[in-house]
Amino acid sequence: MPDFDADADLEIERLVRAAPEVIWRCWGEPDLFRQWFTPPGVEVTEVENDLRSGGRAFVVMKLPDGTLMPSEGCFFLAEPYRRLVYGDAVRAGFRPGHEIPFMTADITLTPQKGGTLYRAHVMHNSAEARRRHEDMGFADGWATTLAQLDELASGLS
Repeated sequence: MPDFDADADLEIERLVRAAPEVIWRCWGEPDLFRQWFTPPGVEVTEVENDLRSGGRAFVVMKLPDGTLMPSEGCFFLAEPYRRLVYGDAVRAGFRPGHEIPFMTADITLTPQKGGTLYRAHVMHNSAEARRRHEDMGFADGWATTLAQLDELASGLS
């Protein structure tokens, strides 16, 4: 687990009322992923999450004004039911990707009484990139989507 860099990183955690295996399904099954990954008003129009090291991490989000936001990346690490690390610095198969990557997210799933502690450690390449992510609504957006994941996953358990 990488150290937290207060200048460049953001973090959020929540107890999700489901087993890690159910949360993994919510990441890997497109129909489930679409239901929780974006806040209300933003729609996932395309998704391909190949949950393995080197697998494609691809999502297209449609904003309320109709703007499409594609995100093409790669899963660097995929430990089933335990940990997902993905980012946009490279594409599937570890091919070079974006000239200026935005973030790497390290998601850990730790079994707890009553569910799973879901922790997202989101790393940026600069304090400015971190601030941009905060200004985009990181805290509210990720909290909202984690609440949606909790609601969805707890109903699947």
